Amino acid sequence: MVNPGERYIKPLFIPLPRMNRFSRLLILTLVIGCVALFSGAVAQEYGSGPAATPAGNETTDANVTITSPLAFASVAVGNVTVEVNVTNFTLVEPTGQANAAGEGHLHYYLDAPVPTNESEPAIPETGGYVVSTNLSHTWENVTAGEHNLSVQVVNNDHTPLIPLTFETVNVTVDGNATMVNITAQDNAFDLDTITVPAGANVTMAFDNRDDGIPHNVAVYTDASAVEEIFVGEIIAGPAGTTYTFTAPSDPGTYYFRCDVHPFMNGDFVVE
Repeated sequence: MVNPGERYIKPLFIPLPRMNRFSRLLILTLVIGCVALFSGAVAQEYGSGPAATPAGNETTDANVTITSPLAFASVAVGNVTVEVNVTNFTLVEPTGQANAAGEGHLHYYLDAPVPTNESEPAIPETGGYVVSTNLSHTWENVTAGEHNLSVQVVNNDHTPLIPLTFETVNVTVDGNATMVNITAQDNAFDLDTITVPAGANVTMAFDNRDDGIPHNVAVYTDASAVEEIFVGEIIAGPAGTTYTFTAPSDPGTYYFRCDVHPFMNGDFVVE
């Protein structure tokens, strides 16, 4: 019942619109997004972000390979040269500077276990080692027998690069092995006489420096080139390859040439 001095105000009810499934899904998505943003802001504020990258010593891109001698090759007694290829790494002289990512130098090893302790300088307890920034090193007076040759990438302070980056090849140093280096350039060999011991196991490193021109090295009994002793693969320059063959057991003067360009020739002397 309403008093005469009072006005009756009828409550106003505004019906809410009915939400379809799409509207409910949209609202739920917005709520989840807001919660995720808030959680990320809190994590950043209180230090729950990603772990810091270790300083200086680690890289996953550096690589080293031994290009010569090949694994299980026979090489001559005496001086043995190891040639390597290094990628994604800068070689710098170790002068006491701090370690820096992506730079350091090489340790060459002869008959030595490759060091793996990341907190100690990579100095083997046995065998030989040498510090270098060169892509080759010659071990002198290597005796006949089985040997292993290794090279390792290390930091400025001589500790091993992590992850470990090295390569090892096993070779046979043969008292009857002979190494010959010969180059073709401007359609001419740099040697006109090759001399090897009788019956020697010859390893011939052939470097063709003539761009786009095919050459090879072949050995025959004489200049007629009828009876072959060894015929090397023909390669187009610039490129290199390694030939291996056995020299004749009978001493004498034989003949070598490029089969593609026979005017490139010389004496192959067996002593």
